Amino acid sequence: MLWLLPLAGALDAAEVPAHIARGHLLAAFCGASPAVKVKQVTAIYREIIPVAAPSGSYTTVAFAGGYVGLAGNHDGTGGDTINFSIWGKDAKELEPADQKFGSIKTRQFTHEGTGWAGRLAYPWKVGTRYQVYVHVKHEEGHTVFSAWFGAADQHEWLLAGRTRKEGTHYLGHAGGFLEHAGTKDMQIPRRAGYGPAWVHDGQRWHACTTAEASVKDPENARFSQRDGVVYLELGLGLKSEQGPKHTYPMKVLSEEPPQLPEPATLSKS
Repeated sequence: MLWLLPLAGALDAAEVPAHIARGHLLAAFCGASPAVKVKQVTAIYREIIPVAAPSGSYTTVAFAGGYVGLAGNHDGTGGDTINFSIWGKDAKELEPADQKFGSIKTRQFTHEGTGWAGRLAYPWKVGTRYQVYVHVKHEEGHTVFSAWFGAADQHEWLLAGRTRKEGTHYLGHAGGFLEHAGTKDMQIPRRAGYGPAWVHDGQRWHACTTAEASVKDPENARFSQRDGVVYLELGLGLKSEQGPKHTYPMKVLSEEPPQLPEPATLSKS
């Protein structure tokens, strides 16, 4: 059973800070790192749990240059879309997402940066643990970003898409963020849990031993840990008792992540 933090009480309009009244609850972040710093991250595996995702919520596993996010959440029970975004005006789709649950139009985006957004139709639900796998492959002066998504307890993997971009790029880190966009329902908490993570350096996997949680607005966001999962929360009046950031130890479950849909190998340019 998932551990849920107590709900926040709604603030009166006069108490709402000006930066929030303008329409955006600031994001919370959770990165994961191995004991020894990895110079070049070529692949990441991370588990994530959407716990509370009312409309306007966005929960992601992120890396340098992009992210895999849970979207399409029109009500609080879950959503219907996995968004795989790579930034850069030269980013183009190389292979579309799996169509097991239908297809969703992919597109070039120009707001909040420029890049390519691939879409996987997927009926994700709150309270379910999901697995995300992203890796890069270098070929002929380009980088191919591949993303996979699925339910962790079912050992499920669906391709969220492959995107090609000029140059040699790496993933940098195993990150993630929770955010709220818009002006509606800011008093309703949004929660996400981040579980085990691994990073690959092109030669082998490294289990992440720490998770670094941080919030931009410690008066309206907080973080905690329970049963090996770091939880992020956004909501009016959710005050962080640990300030804007905190590092949690993560238990190493194994030297490598669970079975993957394809290997994390680095091709030479």
